[in-house]
Amino acid sequence: MSFDLVASQEPSRLSRLLTTDFCPWANRYLYWLKEPVGWFVLATAISVIVGIYLAPIGWTLAAALAAVIVVGMAWPAVAVRAVESSLKPSQSQVHEGEPCELQLAVRNRLPIPVWGLAVEGFLDRRCDSDAEAAVPTVALAFVRGLAISTYRFSIRPELRGRYPNEDALLTCSFPFGIWTAKRKLKNVSPVTVWPKVYPVAGSTAMTGRRAAESGDGNRSGRSGDFLGVREYRHGDSARQVNWVATARSGDLIVTERSGPQCPSVDVIVDVGRSGREPLADRIRVAASLLANLHQSAVPLRVHIGKNSVQVRRGWDGFVQIMDALAEVPAEGELDAPMHYPSRNRATIAIASSRDAEITVCVSDPAINPRSADGHSHRMIHRDRGLAKQLLSFWTEVRDVNLVA
Repeated sequence: MSFDLVASQEPSRLSRLLTTDFCPWANRYLYWLKEPVGWFVLATAISVIVGIYLAPIGWTLAAALAAVIVVGMAWPAVAVRAVESSLKPSQSQVHEGEPCELQLAVRNRLPIPVWGLAVEGFLDRRCDSDAEAAVPTVALAFVRGLAISTYRFSIRPELRGRYPNEDALLTCSFPFGIWTAKRKLKNVSPVTVWPKVYPVAGSTAMTGRRAAESGDGNRSGRSGDFLGVREYRHGDSARQVNWVATARSGDLIVTERSGPQCPSVDVIVDVGRSGREPLADRIRVAASLLANLHQSAVPLRVHIGKNSVQVRRGWDGFVQIMDALAEVPAEGELDAPMHYPSRNRATIAIASSRDAEITVCVSDPAINPRSADGHSHRMIHRDRGLAKQLLSFWTEVRDVNLVA
């Protein structure tokens, strides 16, 4: 074995040596040492032993350490029980990355101020590591005595979900930080964090292709009765431009005409475990495409893991979609069944490739009769920016199908 090979193997051996738990049976006996107060108790016991057998200075050290322990545990316990708190968001739904204002009201029943209060456990799903999970949602310097103080602060949730997904806690470790007293917050209003939705220009090629068995009224299309005019959108054909209205307004204006009803579309979203960030990006792509389809009044049936949703029209349907996507676990579902597309129905399947890129398969039996398999694939690269790729998503898919 060469020297270089031996040297390359040494760091991995050292890391395994430092991270291996050689005595797991002893963890329950040493768990109390994870809190700093445990080491203070151990130091106090050692000081007592020194005072008994070696020198009187041990008693002085033991008394000082005992005083620190008493104050460091008594004050946090009194502080969290002497106040009543309520936490309410300004809105019950918010998208990832958008600001959300929270209002924290604290009533202090003590005649003196209370220091060091914090609220933890409200947005724990945003963190990837256990070390970062202890970061409080909000921390207060002090609360005035015999008063009700109201604090407003803004947060930007980073990951979809319903918060708090566990108990929100009022904590205090003032003044020494050797022990943290915790108390469950009783008056907490939840907030639902929806996936981020990127704008998608244009409309899917499936819209207005053929009459559907279900659906209400006509959809906008390129032929049929005149409905009106609107501003030009990316992906509109030059044949739709109304030159008279364009010359009058100075901006590109297109003619809107009626079309046949669009077919009902099945949207399949893969929510299997593939890593937190790849799954989060996949959910954002699904949310963006579904929002665009729903805005275009396309009848939708959405399959998300084990759940199937028949989407309603209007705002209620949009809330249906976003709530269903927000309920997907942060790590994904362990045994998430993947629905297979039907050959007789228009289908959009959103999944991941082997290298964690996002693949979208658009299939419609009537969209391109000359195509052998009747579907097209689109790869969305996570490292190239989702917003730019989704902006022209439908236009590129439609053009591929028409040229094929």
